Amino acid sequence: MTSRAHNPAARWTFCTLCHHRGYHSRADAKAVRKRHPGEKGLAVFTCPHTTGLFHIGHRPDALSNGQIDRQRLRHQAHRTAGDRRE
Repeated sequence: MTSRAHNPAARWTFCTLCHHRGYHSRADAKAVRKRHPGEKGLAVFTCPHTTGLFHIGHRPDALSNGQIDRQRLRHQAHRTAGDRRE
């Protein structure tokens, strides 16, 4: 067994639609978030495009303030990804 199997930071694939690293489990993403310097403000969220991937990133201010909800955020992500494909 290789050392990569025990290192969550090494187990990721790149999501071409979101342009983020995609972790294959929420637990791996959380473990990597804890190791990240300046982890305050980072959130683990599911990829809106690829089932089974989790990303790490900053939560949008509009979502934190209640100006938009998660459904609208996903809709915007799908629309943006559609623009990138064309």
